[in-house]
Amino acid sequence: MHPVQIILLAANAIAFPLLLWRGRGADRLATLAMIAAPILSHFAYDLNWNGVYAGIFMVDVLFFISLWLLAERGGRWWIVAIAGFQLIGTLGHLAPFLAHQRLAWAYFTLMWAVWALISVTAFFGVWEVEADRRYALGGRHGSKMVDGGGAGAAAAME
Repeated sequence: MHPVQIILLAANAIAFPLLLWRGRGADRLATLAMIAAPILSHFAYDLNWNGVYAGIFMVDVLFFISLWLLAERGGRWWIVAIAGFQLIGTLGHLAPFLAHQRLAWAYFTLMWAVWALISVTAFFGVWEVEADRRYALGGRHGSKMVDGGGAGAAAAME
């Protein structure tokens, strides 16, 4: 196993349990989807069609759709970011249709980059969950919610 994979797995082993423990429903469902997608990809690895990993592509499409739906309903920015990164990774499966030469190196580099971005964003998810808990009570730790008439509330320290 490559050292980058070990680092990413260790980061996931820290962030995912924190999200499952401290998060709300959308956070937990997104985390479970992030855990299930690589497992399902492992089983779908052998489904190839014309140089495209069709099984992994289908798993990635379902993973993106689930994250998108959770981002729409959950109100969490970290899920929105992860859905965007997953969309980039999903579109990367279409690269063999756009080039004559095989892009295996670029494809796997893109998948690792998406995995790294998702792993880092999971830590922002842990921060967002904790910030939501801290400011939801309005007045705890000297904070109050400032509506400002905009689309969403923002926390202010005075």
